[in-house]
Amino acid sequence: MDTLIGIGGSNLTVVFAAGIAIGLLVIIWILRTIFGKRGGSPHFQSATCPDCGWHGHVSRFAGRCPQCNRPLGEQKARHRT
Repeated sequence: MDTLIGIGGSNLTVVFAAGIAIGLLVIIWILRTIFGKRGGSPHFQSATCPDCGWHGHVSRFAGRCPQCNRPLGEQKARHRT
């Protein structure tokens, strides 16, 4: 495995570098899983305007569509448990 290859290093060096790269990717994946985004925020809700069809996230206390300013109806101020 100590045969020189075209990039100026040995095969062992290339295997070692690939192992480090894979190890770093695994560590990044674990950290993103642990500290990643968890569900939705308790302060926002997903809403769809029945009049203009706008869809997005609004404050759970918002009772109006941000696009057409019409009431969101039953979707406003839902309480999460």
